[in-house]
Amino acid sequence: MEKDILNIAISGDEKNKNEIVYKNIIDAMNKQKMSKDEQIEYLKTKLTSLENEYQSNVVILITLAIAVVILAVGLYLLITDEYVLGIVFVLLAFFISIYKLITSSQKDKRFKNKKYMELETLRKNINSILK
Repeated sequence: MEKDILNIAISGDEKNKNEIVYKNIIDAMNKQKMSKDEQIEYLKTKLTSLENEYQSNVVILITLAIAVVILAVGLYLLITDEYVLGIVFVLLAFFISIYKLITSSQKDKRFKNKKYMELETLRKNINSILK
């Protein structure tokens, strides 16, 4: 099985790692002979994906914060000898957390187009090498 050699182009004009990564992504787009419209579509798709991921993370954070508050109330009720209500609150917090984490992990956040998947793989590889 042959290994693909990853060539990273660095001109020296780049100010940080991100400029190196995206310059190489643009070079890869040009090698794939993507038109400007396809490149713009890739960038729109990437931006939309990042925005959706951010919104999903915010919703998860809010849900987990609410679950922690419910859990704290449940534990307080358990300490004050309100066992039934305390157990209900603790279980509610647990199931809210698990449900939200499972539903958010099932969302498909990947690119559908093969060219986009290749570009994302290249971006991840370059990022991991330049760390």
